[in-house]
Amino acid sequence: MFVSAVKAALDTDKPMILTLHKKSRNPLLQDIRRRDDVRILEVTPVNRSLLPYKIIRLMCGEQL
Repeated sequence: MFVSAVKAALDTDKPMILTLHKKSRNPLLQDIRRRDDVRILEVTPVNRSLLPYKIIRLMCGEQL
């Protein structure tokens, strides 16, 4: 039930932010990573302070 709810949410036109564990091999997470409409940003100690601004720009429809 959870998996189908997540997939249904991803099929809407609403922007959303998800967090995925980088090393997880869970089939649901692998399906999400393979989607063409997903943008994955890795959080690192170097970029984590700039990511909120980048995410806001992405959510507003800007191309980075």
